[in-house]
Amino acid sequence: MTSPAVDAPVRTRALQAMPSGRILVSVLIIVGSELAIIGLRRLDHARLGVLVAVLLFGAVGFWCRRAIPALRPPVVAAIAVLAQVPGLLARPLLSDDSYRYVWDGRVQLAGIDPYRYPPLSPALARLRDPLLFPPGSSLPLINRPWVHTIYPPIAELWFTLIAAVTPWRVGVLGLQIGSAVAVVITTVVIGSVLSATGSHPGWALAYGACPATMVEAANGAHVDVLAALLLVIMGWALVGGRHWLAGIMLGLAGGVKLVPMLLLPVFVRRQPLRTATTSVVTLAASYLPHVLAVGGLVLGYLPGYLTEEGFDDGRRRFALLILLPDRARLPVALMIAASCAVVAMVRSRRDPVLMTCCWLYGAAFLVATPAYPWYLLPFMVLVVLARRFEWLTLWPAAYFGYLHDHDPVLQTIGYGCALVTILIVAAVRRSRTRSDPALPAGI
Repeated sequence: MTSPAVDAPVRTRALQAMPSGRILVSVLIIVGSELAIIGLRRLDHARLGVLVAVLLFGAVGFWCRRAIPALRPPVVAAIAVLAQVPGLLARPLLSDDSYRYVWDGRVQLAGIDPYRYPPLSPALARLRDPLLFPPGSSLPLINRPWVHTIYPPIAELWFTLIAAVTPWRVGVLGLQIGSAVAVVITTVVIGSVLSATGSHPGWALAYGACPATMVEAANGAHVDVLAALLLVIMGWALVGGRHWLAGIMLGLAGGVKLVPMLLLPVFVRRQPLRTATTSVVTLAASYLPHVLAVGGLVLGYLPGYLTEEGFDDGRRRFALLILLPDRARLPVALMIAASCAVVAMVRSRRDPVLMTCCWLYGAAFLVATPAYPWYLLPFMVLVVLARRFEWLTLWPAAYFGYLHDHDPVLQTIGYGCALVTILIVAAVRRSRTRSDPALPAGI
């Protein structure tokens, strides 16, 4: 019979091995699910595959919740790198947006303003190559090749920088690698912010190791990943009191996808000059050279896109307002969005800034319920920074809606389940905070 003195080191080693063992198994499960997604070539199957993988990721995260705090920043970075690798092994699965990115980058690299001509314009014929314009095909791989580009100037700059270092023959691989690198850097910065605010850097893997992030970034190369990186730098700047830098980062993020500018109300009263005004000036400055060059063409296909997606009449979007008449959905959605902006503005001086950014951005997504899950990439950065993990339920809701993009009832059910979950968790947290004021409110 062994003595307690002998048993104690054995128990200690066993307890130390449990977190690393769970993490190892979890990483294998996540990477295995990602490889399975990459093997699904049919669009509907791939959409379903990502939905299942995201739900599995949530289960794995819950299983590892006690082991995650033990992770150190180098391990977090290594896991984020490993989680992106499967996405680089195949062409984009869920979207062809990256082909447009490649084209826009080549056009601007050739000294032509990307807003001036659509891809099928004869003026750009010399830039065509057999990869984007397959011989014998009536249309290129670029989506909507007859319309002007829709992407804002900082996104176009990103495309151009990638095009400058990417051989034509590799197609979208340069963008995929750039996006994967952006995810890893974003994950590292999230971990740094979490550490600086008394949390554990391992929670950054809620973004960096999620299969949805891999699919939309390392595989799909969506430019939203750049907006996510800029927003996490904004968060880092806010935590460090660098409000001018935060404003610049917000403006640059708006220059990638416009949507981050919805966060402006958070700073109108809190930092009106150093953050709010700086962000607007930064965004305007990014547009100025193109406005001088092509005038109103800088809007590109944006008005047409909003019509095509049903945002103008509410027929296809605003899933949570499905019980309203079609014509009433847009006005009601705008009223809800305006009300949320006012609440964020009023509460901005007393509530944690990143928490306010999180719920305001998430509320906008719940109101609009857009069809494409990759729009969530910047938002998920805010979710992790604010430690409001209930908002992660928008990932499965978005993929469920994407899987049933022509069935508004099912979209409503998916987003409705996410909304109910978010409200329940928020109510429980509020109740616990009232009973124990020592609990942290957020960043």
